[in-house]
Amino acid sequence: MKNFLLVISLLYLGQASIAQDVNQSEIEEIIVIGELTKPAVRAQIIRVENDIYRFYNARNGNTDLDIVCSQVALTGTLIPQRVCEPVFWTKARQREIRDFIHDFSGIAELENLSEETTQETEEMNRVYAELIENYPSFAEALLVLADLKARLEELGN
Repeated sequence: MKNFLLVISLLYLGQASIAQDVNQSEIEEIIVIGELTKPAVRAQIIRVENDIYRFYNARNGNTDLDIVCSQVALTGTLIPQRVCEPVFWTKARQREIRDFIHDFSGIAELENLSEETTQETEEMNRVYAELIENYPSFAEALLVLADLKARLEELGN
């Protein structure tokens, strides 16, 4: 099993601007991802996601590109789950539902809105690429998030 270190102080994007240099003596907490329990991995995923989205939202220049997380009870269950998506995706889904109700014909296509959101998706990807290029710690935080998700998968989701 591969052990990854999660250096919270360096990657915790909400504590300080990524643009600022963080002295290594300021490291407060080192976590070995391979030793985390399933609940701990889930908590770290939420923590890192929140920081990534906060950093991204503050720098994308368009509130429709912001990523917002909420608790949603999906169809067929009463147990709320965390769902994070860009505002433009939520708006496209709402338009689709509104049009469906207004026309009351066919099937509301809520899962595949990619045709309606192509331009915004491309813009979001462009912003992410710029942030990754300009802020190495942002790119590193994305890698840590991928490692945490891999650990959760290893633990059986």
